[in-house]
Amino acid sequence: MKTLSIALILLACSTFARESLAGPTVYTRQHDVLAAAIRNGSSSGVMEGEVAEHFTRQFRSTGPLLVTAKVIKSFSRADCKRLEMVFTKKDVDTPQGRTDAILKTQLNYCLDGTPPISVE
Repeated sequence: MKTLSIALILLACSTFARESLAGPTVYTRQHDVLAAAIRNGSSSGVMEGEVAEHFTRQFRSTGPLLVTAKVIKSFSRADCKRLEMVFTKKDVDTPQGRTDAILKTQLNYCLDGTPPISVE
C-alpha cells in the first residue's frame, strides 16, 4: 500500500512538472478560447495568428497578446454562456512610457459558435 501511495505521488508530481514546462496554452482562434471557457468556467493563454497580428499593427507592439475568458452568466441552454473576454497586449509604447493595452468585452456565445437566440 505504501509503495502504491508513493507511486501515485510521483505520478502526480511528474504530471504537474510536465504541464508547468509546457507553458501557456496557445490559441489561434477566438472560438477556441470561448469554447474552453464555456466547458471549464474560464480559459487563458497566448493569442497568435490573425487576431494577434491585428493587435500588433494597431498598437505597434511586438509584445505577446494574452487572452482570458470567463463565464459570468449561465443560460438555460448549457452550451451557451455570457462570457467576459480580456485581451492584454504587452509592451505598448505610449507618451507616458511602456504599458499594457487592455481590451475587455462581454458577449453571449454558444459552443457551436453562434450567439444564443432568446436563451433567457
